[in-house]
Amino acid sequence: MRHLVRASAAALLVAASLTAPLLTATLLSSPARAQEFPESDRQKASEARKKGEQKATDEAYEAMIKRTKDVNKTADPWGNLRAPAPPSNK
Repeated sequence: MRHLVRASAAALLVAASLTAPLLTATLLSSPARAQEFPESDRQKASEARKKGEQKATDEAYEAMIKRTKDVNKTADPWGNLRAPAPPSNK
């Protein structure tokens, strides 16, 4: 009977020594509850301001792209630099 108790105690010790590192790694890889603070009013206002600035920037960019597309269709930037057409030899 003593032999059986010693064998089971040894097996329990081996199992605990193998599972402890896995359990430790699992617990360390998950975020701690203390790190998950709720957002404050200041943080919410800051995020809203950043989103507003980003939206304004995107709208200004789109408006600039529309303006430049219209200008580029009618303008010929190399028109004054091209050589005149050679005379025909007919």
